[in-house]
This record gives sequence, structure tokens and C-alpha cells, in this order.
Amino acid sequence: MHWKVRREFLGRVEIFGDLGNRELKAIAKSCSESEFEDGEYLCQQGERGIAAFLVVSGQIEIIEKLADDDTSEREVLVATLGQGAFVGELSIIDGAQRVASVRARGAVKTLVLTQWAMQGLLKSKPSIAAAMLPVIVKRFRQTTQELREHCAESEHRRQSAMH
Repeated sequence: MHWKVRREFLGRVEIFGDLGNRELKAIAKSCSESEFEDGEYLCQQGERGIAAFLVVSGQIEIIEKLADDDTSEREVLVATLGQGAFVGELSIIDGAQRVASVRARGAVKTLVLTQWAMQGLLKSKPSIAAAMLPVIVKRFRQTTQELREHCAESEHRRQSAMH
């Protein structure tokens, strides 16, 4: 896909929505394209994050592996996302381990933004970071609220079971 098409697509994604054409062009030229088949992992929980993925077409599953006991794990489907979803943005900023796995559900086409490309963009165009930060903070707040609600539900179930 030509960088101009990428730029138009990036401009419709929430995390890049407030950027100007100059910044969108820089990101579009820094992205590569990748395709994944059904069941293929884009990235796996626990590995070092070196790329973020923007879904151009298809669907992805966000999966978290949870330990049931000392010997077994179970997979929990956290979300199913489609076109326009951007995942892995925290890992390309800090390079930390992935907190979940991302798996293709059917054929998936993505734009890939690597950590080193992102670091270069943030240094040369700080306005990109300024535009992305409010969206990242909003997502963090939403996740925190969802965790609070989940914990409250779990505590309510535990209390109900005791009575």
C-alpha cells in the first residue's frame, strides 16, 4: 500500500487522530506491512515488545494466559478487535514484556511500527508523543476501571458464596 493510503488510514485511528499531515506522513513512511494467517500470533505474552500493530483488515484476539495452579495455564479471551485497532503501543515506547498475546482470527493485514522507528519519530517529532499521550492515558484509565469492576464482582461472588 502506498504511503499516502497509509497516511489516510492512520488519520482515522483514534491514537493518531489529532496528528497533522506531516506527522502522519512520517509515521506512514516508517510502517511496514505484514499479513497473518488464522491462528498465527502477531506477538506473545511475556516476550519483549518490539513492534505495535495496526489492523488494516481482519480481526485479532487479545489473549491472556493465567496460571491455574503450579502446573497449568489457561487462556482467557480478553477482546476481539477489528479494523483500526492499534495494539502494542506501550511496548514500543518502553520495550517491556507483552502483557497479553495477540492472535489472528482469520486472515489479518496489519501495518507494523517497530520500537526503533517509533523512538526515531518521537525524537524528531515530539508532537507525535503529545498527541498519543492522552489516548494512551484514556486507555489506561479504562483498563483500570475494568479491573476495579472485575475485582468488585469477584469479591461480591466470594461474599455471596460464604453466606
